[in-house]
Amino acid sequence: MSAIADQIDSTSELSEAIYESLKRKGTLNQIKARIRAEIYHTIEDKTTTTPSKPKEVYLASEIIREFLMSSKLESSLSVFNEEMGQPSEMMVDREFVGGELGFNMIDEKGTGSVPLLVLLVQRLLQEKEEREHKFDYSKEVEYDSDT
Repeated sequence: MSAIADQIDSTSELSEAIYESLKRKGTLNQIKARIRAEIYHTIEDKTTTTPSKPKEVYLASEIIREFLMSSKLESSLSVFNEEMGQPSEMMVDREFVGGELGFNMIDEKGTGSVPLLVLLVQRLLQEKEEREHKFDYSKEVEYDSDT
């Protein structure tokens, strides 16, 4: 009976050691994400065709996909691709997506390592700042203090 108890303890310790090792290496999250993707893939009926996505949704998904890839979030990317019904490889290049968003990709050449999502946020923040600085304070309404 003692040998069985020792074996249970060593198996439990081994399981715990493997769990901690996988967790430390970041592999555990990858395994969990892959399992979620496989479960989703199994549940999803692949015999039906997915409706085509509007252009805005397609561009947004490509921007998110490029961001996940550049951030090396492979586990999140695999789940994202499965849930969006997208192939694992990008079907269009960064220049095409950037051009569709109105970026002059020739002028943006030095930003090749910056994800399009970050460029988009930078542009929106810059436009906001420009709008705030364009406010003409000389057209403020003066109030008559007699009334």
